[in-house]
Amino acid sequence: MLLGNILLALAWSALQGDFSLPNLLAGYFLGYLVLLGLSRGGVLPSRVGEKAVHFLSLAGFFVWELAVANVRVASDVLRRNHAIRPAVVAIPLDARSDSEILLLSALLNITPGSVTIDVSDDRRTLYVHVMRMESPDSTRREIKDGYERRVLQLFR
Repeated sequence: MLLGNILLALAWSALQGDFSLPNLLAGYFLGYLVLLGLSRGGVLPSRVGEKAVHFLSLAGFFVWELAVANVRVASDVLRRNHAIRPAVVAIPLDARSDSEILLLSALLNITPGSVTIDVSDDRRTLYVHVMRMESPDSTRREIKDGYERRVLQLFR
């Protein structure tokens, strides 16, 4: 409950646009009241806090990757000797549901430098066009350990 409360305080401050100590404390206090009320009323299942952590992990990871990808693409566009090595990579999927595959694909499409091209008919392989490929294995590992793992944690 402590971590969930801290996350709610951070969310409150982000929504307020003010990360001052008084505002963080106000968010912490309000989050405590909300979590207390929800848990006593039987509304808050035990997994909600866990799902909130997974959601915030995915969101934080995505924001970081988005920033890094934007800098990489901008530097590749501006430099004469760029590191662009385009390729299409087949990513074996552990994600099975439409929701999992859709979220994974959407996150990859939003991230500059990668575009989901297709999903195999058996829904076990995702084909992704990447702008910078070091090696197929490292690209697969990046997507599976980064995006897919967090998407699966959120849905399962």
